[in-house]
Amino acid sequence: MIKSIKFKLWLTFLITLVLSTTAMLLLSHASVKKGFLDYVTQQAIDRLQNLEISVLEIYERENSLEPLRDNNRLWLRLKYRTFREFIEQQTREAISNNQPPPHPSVKAQERVFIDQLILTDPTKKLIVGNAFKNAEYSWRELIYEDQLIGYLGYIKPKDFMRSVDKLFVSQQLKVFALFSLAIVAASFAVSMLVSRWLVKPLGDLTKGARQIADGDFSVRIQPNSTDELGMLCNNFNELAKTLSANEKARKQWVADISHEMRTPLAVLKAQIEAMQDGIRPTTPENLELLKNKIDALHNLISDLYDLSLTDLGAMTYNKSLLCLYDLLEEIADDYVHRLEEKGLTFQMTNSLDKNAGIYGDYDRLAQLLRNLFENSYRYTDTPGQLTVTCNTTNKLVEIVFTDSAPGVPADQIDKIFDRLYRVENSRNRATGGAGLGLSICKNIVEAHSGTITAMPAPSGGLTITLRLPLSHS
Repeated sequence: MIKSIKFKLWLTFLITLVLSTTAMLLLSHASVKKGFLDYVTQQAIDRLQNLEISVLEIYERENSLEPLRDNNRLWLRLKYRTFREFIEQQTREAISNNQPPPHPSVKAQERVFIDQLILTDPTKKLIVGNAFKNAEYSWRELIYEDQLIGYLGYIKPKDFMRSVDKLFVSQQLKVFALFSLAIVAASFAVSMLVSRWLVKPLGDLTKGARQIADGDFSVRIQPNSTDELGMLCNNFNELAKTLSANEKARKQWVADISHEMRTPLAVLKAQIEAMQDGIRPTTPENLELLKNKIDALHNLISDLYDLSLTDLGAMTYNKSLLCLYDLLEEIADDYVHRLEEKGLTFQMTNSLDKNAGIYGDYDRLAQLLRNLFENSYRYTDTPGQLTVTCNTTNKLVEIVFTDSAPGVPADQIDKIFDRLYRVENSRNRATGGAGLGLSICKNIVEAHSGTITAMPAPSGGLTITLRLPLSHS
């Protein structure tokens, strides 16, 4: 459970939420406390109205605040008169509202407030009162006939003096804390649902991967979004589809190989049994037929081996700079008489530059050209023709093989390079081919960074175009 991505996502959401809520709670505590202290401070300043009136009366009578300078007795009398008037006002308000009079603690807190009061001149130089060093004061201007004559101030509290103020702030913080806990609880459930929703495709992918590992390639996953997880599900479906196609091709490949090898083996077995039973005499002619069947089986096995090597990339290529002009002329000379004996007209136009070089493996390129000649030789009806044209274009060597009927249906052109693929009306077993030659050709061409394509020929046959890059050396 702890190792699951769903749990990790849920835990990440929850930790982030708890940390954020805790930070907000701490900031709110500081903000509420400071804001309420400022409010209490302003209330205290507002209560100085009576004291302000008394000070202004002295200024009006004496035209100066000098009578108060260092006169602590007069200053104390003015302050306590203000205190007494404030307490009397609170008592009257309580009685009118059918409430009890102020608690003694309120009187004690007000005394602390009064003891902190100071009087300064317009430059905030002390006139009277107990000023504390490094203390932060709140100020109330003393204005007489639009002229600033001084300030009344007291020390800003670092904490609440009245228990009622403390109770109010405490209640506010409790409400916020309960609200935060409710948010955390709700987010707990939401994060569970969100993490489950986010991880569901991963669970489906895990289950699907197990099915693929067990050989079931029919599994498909329905993407529930268009984000990266949705793209991953689509890619998984493409992978499953490709694996299914490859598995089908593998089974078809095994079945085709088995069928191709069973036929000559069955013929060999029947002929040998006929000789053993005396039905067929053991003559040189019959032995020659057996040898031909064995040679055909040997060629099939050799082609299968070569194809498997090229598929795996294990075929050895000893590449060097070679002249394709001479190689093509050599292979063509080997097939001229065979083509004529079968009744096929052969024509080759070799426009290759004799100095044009190809960087490749001589033996594999020879095998490539022989397979292309052999393909036309085997599958072209007589009388027929084969035309080979060669030229150089765009730093490429282009060799085109064009033969006459029969051709390949247009919808099957792309399949002729598939292993063991044969068109029924032209590539039957009577020709002796197993449908591997063009597959080998394709792999050899790709190993030389070239291309090979096929298309219907105007003469009713097949056109195969081979392109190989010229060497830059």
